[in-house]
Amino acid sequence: MQFYKKGVIAGLLSLLGFVVTSTILFGTIMTLTDISDEIVRIAGTLILSVGCFIASYVSTQIIRNNGILQGLIICGIVSSVLLVISLIVNSTLTITCFEKIVCCTLLSMIGGIKGINTRKTGK
Repeated sequence: MQFYKKGVIAGLLSLLGFVVTSTILFGTIMTLTDISDEIVRIAGTLILSVGCFIASYVSTQIIRNNGILQGLIICGIVSSVLLVISLIVNSTLTITCFEKIVCCTLLSMIGGIKGINTRKTGK
């Protein structure tokens, strides 16, 4: 696990940066326009899922090994945080939380595979 530590930390930092930036941008747009609850739920899922894709891609670009495993590690961390928040707020696992976990799992694995199959351009 020590081998993956540097890549996973870099991936989680990129996830955090993307999610914070996207949430601030979407929040600003929400204050200026009237957006329905369904669009907010979909946007939240998309922001988190794309963030997981980026995190897995960055992690795999650093380590250059086991893209699916790195995607599952990133997804496992994000999913555990989602589960804890859902259990605290709702006292149960909701359908929305389950949808987010499934989307994050799929896009994390795809990001890991894409990161392995993309060449590094830096020398």
